[in-house]
Amino acid sequence: MEKILYKIAESEDDLEEYFHLRHEVFIKEQKVFSETDIDEYDTNPVHEVIHIIAVKESDGTMVGGVRCYKKEGNTWFGGRLSAAPGHRSGRVGADLVKFAVKTIKTTNCKTFLAYVQPQNVRFFIRLGWSKVGDIETYQGQPHQLMEANLESDEDKD
Repeated sequence: MEKILYKIAESEDDLEEYFHLRHEVFIKEQKVFSETDIDEYDTNPVHEVIHIIAVKESDGTMVGGVRCYKKEGNTWFGGRLSAAPGHRSGRVGADLVKFAVKTIKTTNCKTFLAYVQPQNVRFFIRLGWSKVGDIETYQGQPHQLMEANLESDEDKD
């Protein structure tokens, strides 16, 4: 079984590869965005943002990623969770979410939220997240706001 490493993106090459993966998933495949999904949280240095990536240990190929950004106060959001084809039925997505929660716990975060596509709500509930409110329109499509359980020790390895 291929070993996957989870880490914070450290270089411009890491970011470029992660943005490419997001483009493939959110523009070409899911058509959530028309031209680009890169926004002010990715490009404006004023925002606190952490890009987390999953790479194969054997050759460094990126197989997934997620970004976390501080919105206001001590509230952070996770988003742009993506896994490369061939890595969607395994542990990559779950391990990215767990690593994101673990990473966010090292900040002053009090609330960690994510807008989740309805088909992924059960996945997040299994990871200890809870629904917040009803399904709403986000990025022009239905999404459920979810909140991580920051009190849980489940994300510790």
